[in-house]
Amino acid sequence: MSDGAAVRTRLRADLADIGMTVASLDQRAEAVLAALGQVVPADAAWLAVRDPERRRHVPLATAGAADPLRRYFTSATADAEVEDLGLNRAQRPVLASELPVPLPEVQAWGEHLLPAGFRGGVAGPLFASTGRHIGFLSLLTDDPARPGDTDRRLLADVLRTAADVLDRTAEVTRTARVVRSAWAGVVLTAGGEVHRLPGLPGDRLLAAGSPVLTAAGYELSAGGPHAAFLAPVAGPDGEGLVRVTVLDCALPDVDHLSAAVLLSSPGDLRGLDTLGLRLLGFLVTGRTEVTALAAALGRDPGTIADTLARVQLTLHARDRTAAAIRALRSGLRIPPALACPAGTRRGRRAAPVSPDPGSSPG
Repeated sequence: MSDGAAVRTRLRADLADIGMTVASLDQRAEAVLAALGQVVPADAAWLAVRDPERRRHVPLATAGAADPLRRYFTSATADAEVEDLGLNRAQRPVLASELPVPLPEVQAWGEHLLPAGFRGGVAGPLFASTGRHIGFLSLLTDDPARPGDTDRRLLADVLRTAADVLDRTAEVTRTARVVRSAWAGVVLTAGGEVHRLPGLPGDRLLAAGSPVLTAAGYELSAGGPHAAFLAPVAGPDGEGLVRVTVLDCALPDVDHLSAAVLLSSPGDLRGLDTLGLRLLGFLVTGRTEVTALAAALGRDPGTIADTLARVQLTLHARDRTAAAIRALRSGLRIPPALACPAGTRRGRRAAPVSPDPGSSPG
């Protein structure tokens, strides 16, 4: 193995070890920057995550005289310029000497870096193994010949590992393990986009814009670190249910990741039928009047009153408010927006539920 290959192998191993042993995102970023600095020395360094929905870069770690970069990235036009220069695209790191326009004509260089004495540098976008754009690395020197092509090739070989270390979806995956029976999941962003959750497959119920994700976003906006509810799905054996768990993972000062949304088996339904679960969904929203509930569900008031009584008895609730609280805590409810089956689902079969009382067989 050549010296260069040995350096790359050791650096990738060091970076992967940081991801396994360092808990805090800021501390991981500092450790990544320190590890890179051991093999590509620089007078200043900058490591940031990018929030594409708010079009901003948030610094996680810096080294040396990085204030010029900090001032640049707080400017309103910084992200647009980085985009125009191609530094938000998945590609190998770019040397300052390779930029498509002269350095004085680049805002970052002409207004911030050259006046501070920097003459050379390399910048690289950070893309994780999942393909998600994580952020941006910049190394600067006072020597226009440094870093060079050898440094750039080394960085190109290790930046994906560095990006994986800084990818917050890995943290979210660890949090999601509290739902041990989860068999599908995604990460939802503040803007409603959907990203892969490492280690779990997606599902059509969790596609961008799906009713389940819309309901998940609404539940999250209501407050609290987590929520759970049931979603009806149509399958070969009739209507079934899956449990949807929403875990708040938002760090709005850092990025746009908002929540993990997980699918799992519905668990113990305590003998509640679909009508009872739908009624509990309405009770949680504050709608408790029998006539209004009957109209919303297309049932006669007598059936609604009888079902509410059974629901309260099943949940050992003294009144409808107590039933709503217990449904909210246990996830035994179908939100009103999900009253209709969401379509045949691929993959695991949804658990069947009891028919509504009074419904026709078949």
